[in-house]
Amino acid sequence: MSVAPLAYLYGKPDASALLRQQADDFIVEEQLNFTPSGSGEHVLLYIEKTGQNTQFVAKQLAELTGLRARDISYAGLKDRHAVTRQWFCFKWPIKAELNTQHWVLPGCQILQIQRHYRKLRLGALKANHFQIRLRQVSEASSVLKRIEQVSQGVPNYYGEQRFGINGGNLELARQLFAGQSISDRKLRGLALSAARSFVFNQQVSARITAAMFNTVLNGDVLQLNGSGSVFRVPLAEAGLQQRLTDLDVHLTACLPGLGEPMVSADAAVFEQQVLAQHSELVQGLIDYRLSAERRAIRLLPQQLTSSVQGSDMVLSFALPPGCFATSVLRELVQYRDCSKTQDLE
Repeated sequence: MSVAPLAYLYGKPDASALLRQQADDFIVEEQLNFTPSGSGEHVLLYIEKTGQNTQFVAKQLAELTGLRARDISYAGLKDRHAVTRQWFCFKWPIKAELNTQHWVLPGCQILQIQRHYRKLRLGALKANHFQIRLRQVSEASSVLKRIEQVSQGVPNYYGEQRFGINGGNLELARQLFAGQSISDRKLRGLALSAARSFVFNQQVSARITAAMFNTVLNGDVLQLNGSGSVFRVPLAEAGLQQRLTDLDVHLTACLPGLGEPMVSADAAVFEQQVLAQHSELVQGLIDYRLSAERRAIRLLPQQLTSSVQGSDMVLSFALPPGCFATSVLRELVQYRDCSKTQDLE
């Protein structure tokens, strides 16, 4: 099942381009939210990988070290159709030798080896830095004009990869909620994540369609910029609206699950109207006892720069962990992702 079309914040772009025609058109570099201690019983490997997904590399590291796949940790999942530099971690005795120079990791290069005093946890990132080459850009001037708008924020949509090829992960969620068993824990997790992401995206899209993406409602829940902290807004005061305009705070939407909704008043009415359209997914997430959370509906790309190189355009920007570069790109240009064709070959 395909994911429903999502609203554009600045209108559908006029320009078109090709994305990920080759792996190094899409470069991602992790920035941890801590500095490795330099000592301890855990080994951190900073690995550049091309054409390989995160879980494949983790499995290879497990085989090379003689550990279990679940003993290899990482801070986040990264695309296969890209050049990505990310951290992997495993526990290794301090005095034991680690002969990485003899390892064979297809499509990978170990850039750094560091010791640390504790395990690398999922989400332990400050940011992901992107360098993206768009090829055969039809109207570079149009894209450059939209960059100024995009720097003021884009919809914080979950990207297409969250839903699998042709929305396969979302279809799995529907099957799961209809009573079909999925024994594979990781596959079940992907299905649940796809369901939550889909419902979130629909709330964001509805808010744009209703011209309330940048409008505080009575009862909204706001998130401080650069922080996970959220707070309730009983009344939509002018001061809060100004803070939203100044990018100091962001509106939020719910990630459905167990727990009382934080929203109230007008915001709760609006949110419930959207959730009611996807009640089977919402109830399924509650039944699987996921905890309800809030997520900002606006995403601010940091350090956004661009350069035109012939018919290509190179973009560079940083995003918080868990946010998608494609959500920035879709507001700039109508792109065709060449990696989708590669997946079907």
